[in-house]
Amino acid sequence: MKITIKDIAKATNVSYSTVSKALNDSPLVKPDTKQFILEKANELGYTPNYSAKYLVTKRTNTIGLVWPEINRLALSELASQVNNQMKKQHKQMLLSINDARESIDLFSKMRVDGMLLFEEELPQDQLPKILDVPLLSYGVPSINQFPTIGVKHELAMELAVQEFVRCKNQSIAYVGVIGGSGRRQQAKENGFRKAMEKVSLEPLFIQTGGLDVGDAMREVRDYLSEEKLPDALICSSYDIAIGTYRALRQSGLRVPEDVSLISYDNIPQFAETEVPISAVGVPVELLAKTLVDELIHLIENPGHEHSGCELIPELVVRRSSQNVR
Repeated sequence: MKITIKDIAKATNVSYSTVSKALNDSPLVKPDTKQFILEKANELGYTPNYSAKYLVTKRTNTIGLVWPEINRLALSELASQVNNQMKKQHKQMLLSINDARESIDLFSKMRVDGMLLFEEELPQDQLPKILDVPLLSYGVPSINQFPTIGVKHELAMELAVQEFVRCKNQSIAYVGVIGGSGRRQQAKENGFRKAMEKVSLEPLFIQTGGLDVGDAMREVRDYLSEEKLPDALICSSYDIAIGTYRALRQSGLRVPEDVSLISYDNIPQFAETEVPISAVGVPVELLAKTLVDELIHLIENPGHEHSGCELIPELVVRRSSQNVR
């Protein structure tokens, strides 16, 4: 027999509406009463009927997260932070790492309240132009078929380059995917080129060909066997930075004594590496909060025009870049 809200109300001797509010984590219910109701609901084996809820409220309190993958730590950390922010908004998060078009189709059928898209290889103008639920893209604003939140990547690279120049570094290389199709990676590469041009230095590049730790380890080792070691390296992501650091250590090089290092992805894990690594980017918790707040705003204000924005990155200086030459 399926347990209903009415069954819980009878078992707890409280009103139907109080049970409903408690199950939806409403602040209108006293904490001890809410805890009592939730414990009784769990004891009875209650499971929410999202389809029934949708018929009444036209809301399921669920959000679909369209993510490229979860094996890259920065993406995993951002997804976790988004989930934390969703909980604060009393929303459930569903995550799909399938093809973006398949994920969007699935979430549409599941009647989620909204979708958050991590835009990577597949640009948003290749997605269905009309959706029956709001979609917010985390990408590079310009196409804006859907509202888009991005980061000022050019400024991020400029902050990293300026820090190295301040420390008297004369040769600076960018480590990452060069000439790739991902618009976020393109924005970082172009930002590095422009930043180096501003300080009248020749940009150097180490092509990783991929975004995994192993890609960076392999290509940085090969580069070091054939080219002169630059004074400083700017890595395009956490995984690239970790692969680069391992390759440097395997080659007998020290950070920051032999080469300085700054990486994109402003996540707390950089403070926990063997040599704490300097980072540039929007703090991951702030990024997650902005994405969730904007998506909730879209859900609660249908028809409201919103093209998105670009967030301001920050530079966090740690030991890896503190070798003043």
